[in-house]
Amino acid sequence: MLSLIIDRVGNVNIFNVLEDNLPVEESHIQSTLDDDLIFEYLGEVERLVHVSQSVLSNPNQILNADILQDLKVLGETFYQQFFPLSIIEKLKNTTKHSIHFNIDPALALVPWELLHDGTSFLSDKFRIGKTIRGGLHRPTHQENRKIKMLIIADPTEDLPHAQKEGEVLFSVLSQKVPTHLLELEFIGGKQVTKLKLLSLIKDKHIIHYSGHLHFSDDSLENGWLLSDGKVLKAREIKSTGIDTDLVFSNSCMSAKSAGKKLNTNIMNQYAGAFLTAGIKTFVGTNWEILDNERTIDFTVRFYTFLFSDKSVGESLFLSKEFARRNYHANDLTWANYALYGNPDFSLFVKERKIFHSAKILNPTTVLEFYPTPIAVAYSKFINTSKSKSIDKNNLLSLSKLFEAISQVVGMMVFSDHAAHAMNKSIPNNPDDAVSLRKWWELVYGCVWDFQKLKISSILEMALPVLHEQKETIFKIVGWMESWEREEIKEEEIESFQIILQFFLENMLLEFSELERVSILLVSENHNPHFYFKGIKPAYLYPSSPGSKDKLQEQLSNQKGNLVLVHESRKIVIPFPTYFKEKKETGDLELVFNGLTPFVLGAKQS
Repeated sequence: MLSLIIDRVGNVNIFNVLEDNLPVEESHIQSTLDDDLIFEYLGEVERLVHVSQSVLSNPNQILNADILQDLKVLGETFYQQFFPLSIIEKLKNTTKHSIHFNIDPALALVPWELLHDGTSFLSDKFRIGKTIRGGLHRPTHQENRKIKMLIIADPTEDLPHAQKEGEVLFSVLSQKVPTHLLELEFIGGKQVTKLKLLSLIKDKHIIHYSGHLHFSDDSLENGWLLSDGKVLKAREIKSTGIDTDLVFSNSCMSAKSAGKKLNTNIMNQYAGAFLTAGIKTFVGTNWEILDNERTIDFTVRFYTFLFSDKSVGESLFLSKEFARRNYHANDLTWANYALYGNPDFSLFVKERKIFHSAKILNPTTVLEFYPTPIAVAYSKFINTSKSKSIDKNNLLSLSKLFEAISQVVGMMVFSDHAAHAMNKSIPNNPDDAVSLRKWWELVYGCVWDFQKLKISSILEMALPVLHEQKETIFKIVGWMESWEREEIKEEEIESFQIILQFFLENMLLEFSELERVSILLVSENHNPHFYFKGIKPAYLYPSSPGSKDKLQEQLSNQKGNLVLVHESRKIVIPFPTYFKEKKETGDLELVFNGLTPFVLGAKQS
């Protein structure tokens, strides 16, 4: 890790650099920068934030704004003015992944993540954390412990997305993290009283707060705004003897200057008040967040990475990366979050893994390399979700994606089971079509046969994933049965959509073996085979055209048939479903007649 220690005396910045806690050549280097330039930079960033929020809140308005480009120009200009040349070179050439800014209180408000080196924003290259002089940061206890987490949602009952955020986060973590590793507690609305909170927070490792903040000129009077105008203040929190590892504050203005000159008292900043109360790391916002679904999505992803045994800094880095790549170009959600504390701080011992996946799903991979029914369904969801609206169309597209995953994965398991002559009846025509629940029960019956008989499968990596995903899969099946019965309420649509999207993207990532397993129609001559891969299935030669290897020999015995091919393992088995030609285009498409189609209830719109 690179530690950048920056003092400020008057308008002079003094830099010292540590690399893995050891001094380097860059020490006592100075730059001069007046307060008014810092103020101007902060003001311009805040202006761009307001433009971004206006654009996202009013999607129908016409505005020619390249917010990201303006942010880049501002960040690059300030970067060159603030840092001496030797520091710029150090940041350019370092091989370290993390930067810890240990800074003078006068520089507390600078959003280091948004500075731009001419090639990229610093937050695109580094896991960034900042400690302001006077903050207390003690090392974590690395024993094998159960993590205790408290979720506090919308105490004032006027932020509906804050309430949903807490509920979605509780639901996702309850599903994904075993109870022997994580103890979750949720409290929201008017039940959030001062005495109740003080009793709950003192033994928690993680506190997630979603609601309003109260600001005061006296730092220890800062705190969480509760119902009836009451405030749980920093001094009251400090008096509990709190020893919390992480506070994540999804709220308004967790770091804001008051007045027209630089606020040199870090205690006027909400984050600083919490850090001096004994909290090790604090994730807060640089400005007021929008009360919307993207904030919820960002939060869920942060905790997904955190419980994948990532450090706090890397979890925030990966969440920002996803938001930059997948949210609207003018959406600055990724830029809003800042970490106070050591970016390499981890809540867990390195040997313990909770989630198997710590990567981000790459949409392009699904659209180009996954079996066509899944790729097409995922493409339709992406196109539907671009409207940024929350309605039953989005929920229907996600449901159809799950149906496509069910069809493809299920038929692969059935095909493999049949190839081993285990004589289980496979539903593959309209007369014996089964419900989604029955379909998955049959799939898991086949999976159990493989495990019981210790038979290797063509889906070498997917079968263990199926075992791990069983609870989630049947939870989704239960939801879809409720939706078919028209039991979904309008106010529940958004929460269901966010949770379902999270589950399905995680499922697609876990089923990454689908990239290497192809469904194809074998040519009856020397022409290329027809591959049902990606959103545009096409005639292609196999990866080794003309060779006489094991794979080619197997394909030559399946002329004119649909098969399942694992090219890296050189396995070919029959794929006993059907295909048809689309009348409008002449393209071929797969037909799964054994699964009864899902129909979303139509009474509500």
